[in-house]
Amino acid sequence: MSRAYNRDKFDYLRECGRINYNSSRPTPGVLLIGGAEGSKSGEDSATRWFLERIDGGNYLVLRSGGIGSQADWICDYYRDFVGSSAEISIDSRDAANDPDVIDYIRDADGLFIAGGDQNDYEDYWEGSDVEDAINYLINQKRIPIAGTSAGMAILGEYYYAPAHQGVISSEILDNPFHHNTKDIYHSDFIQVPILKNVITDTHLDRINRNHPEARYGRIFGLMARIFDKNYNQVPVYGIGLEEGAFVAIDENGIAEVFGNGTKEGQDAYFLQTTGVPPEQIEQDYPLIWDCQGRAVEVYRISGTPEGSGYFDLNNWSTASGGMWEYWYTTGGYSGFNRRLVGY
Repeated sequence: MSRAYNRDKFDYLRECGRINYNSSRPTPGVLLIGGAEGSKSGEDSATRWFLERIDGGNYLVLRSGGIGSQADWICDYYRDFVGSSAEISIDSRDAANDPDVIDYIRDADGLFIAGGDQNDYEDYWEGSDVEDAINYLINQKRIPIAGTSAGMAILGEYYYAPAHQGVISSEILDNPFHHNTKDIYHSDFIQVPILKNVITDTHLDRINRNHPEARYGRIFGLMARIFDKNYNQVPVYGIGLEEGAFVAIDENGIAEVFGNGTKEGQDAYFLQTTGVPPEQIEQDYPLIWDCQGRAVEVYRISGTPEGSGYFDLNNWSTASGGMWEYWYTTGGYSGFNRRLVGY
């Protein structure tokens, strides 16, 4: 075990192995995780899919807020897949420009961006040397990259990084310019080519004391805002995941979904605008985006432990193993609906 620590800047911990330099030949790919990995079946298959692409190289977890347990988990259960497994916590702008931090990142053969607070990632990393290093890994070294929860949220070209309270479905649908929607960004941040014009969201099905509503309406509302901002000229895409879903996108842009294989909690949603703008999108008025019940076209794939479905992110139309839906609202949160195509 090796540890480097620079007070008030960063914390680095290598849990197992030693850094291999230029000995692996990673295969690019993207793994998107719905945000509640841990006891979710399907995680093992998705993890193996990702780690096989590292080719015995260096697995690195990137986060803020202190070292977590992800790298240690890889050492405990998947040691044979990696040459080394480490974590680095970057908690300031200074750390994001530290030469040691950049060296650790550029040596990675597989990068996992942990959950947490995507606003911290945006504050600390955007416009920094860390941003450059991540984009080097994706677009020049061409390694696989994964993100869960906040880590997934920053991988799309569009991303939502609230500085304070995150918007909930009823707020954005009842007022698409609600004050909690101000932190929607068109990214010059993380550049994942296959996620161009995409916004992502996680935890779609989570409802508990702190999360009173599911997020299906939220990603729909965020897409309405982005579509309106683009003057309805550019298609907007979304990928939304329930907590038990893992979307694996290979180097050819083809996605499959891992999950628990049951009837709920493992679905992935691939959303796209149909070219018709909202009928009403104004400050303090409910969103109306009906378009005769066809505002947003959605392909839903239910994940299985062995992987299921086929979705081509190159054209957003070639798909199998799931079902097409339309999402729309006739007026705000109460008017939000989802229906199967053909019904």
